[in-house]
Amino acid sequence: MSKHTESVEQRLGKAIARERAAMGLTQEELARALGVTQETISRFERGTVLPPLQRLLQLADVFDIPLDNLVRGTTNRAADDGLEIAMMLKRLQPENREFVRRWVMEMCQRLNQKR
Repeated sequence: MSKHTESVEQRLGKAIARERAAMGLTQEELARALGVTQETISRFERGTVLPPLQRLLQLADVFDIPLDNLVRGTTNRAADDGLEIAMMLKRLQPENREFVRRWVMEMCQRLNQKR
């Protein structure tokens, strides 16, 4: 199903599942952090229930991302890609973050040379 035919609930559910997984959390752990049941998280992620605004704010806080990113999900715009990568880097240990930064710079340089 494409982004254009997915419901808001489905897109948001995928975003919640993606962010939860990126943080290495289980549904149970996320549920505890929010004070809800694991089934509630499952319903959010499946897109069967749209989280209320207060819960969306809590999710954004737990994931340490702007609410807008969670609600809109990612797009193909370079700025959004950069922000998504920056959020992933933020979760790494400093030495791993530096390794990834150097690797990305080297890969970008190599790929630009092939043009």
